[in-house]
Amino acid sequence: MTRNTLPDDFFDWISPKKEALIQVLLEAEGEWVMGDDVRQRMRDSHGLNVPDESGAIASHQGHLTKRYSKKFSRDIIDVRWADESRGLAKYRIGDKYINELKNHFGK
Repeated sequence: MTRNTLPDDFFDWISPKKEALIQVLLEAEGEWVMGDDVRQRMRDSHGLNVPDESGAIASHQGHLTKRYSKKFSRDIIDVRWADESRGLAKYRIGDKYINELKNHFGK
């Protein structure tokens, strides 16, 4: 049986904003969270300067995709459109590495 394991350099490589994003989604316990709410929680809970624009989260996913792969990025941060106009996105933590992420962040 194959074990899901994050890349060895994952926690050394992610930025404080990526860490906060992952922690916010872990705290949501698998529930979908609107992008505006994710950004506000990153500000409130982690004291970060996070832009209001929706691309603030998409850029973090883009970094994960560039470094690893699109599938890996979606395994960490699941995303889907919240409306038919594709103007609003919602996010949740992916299931594949959830235990390893929880262990690392003490959740």
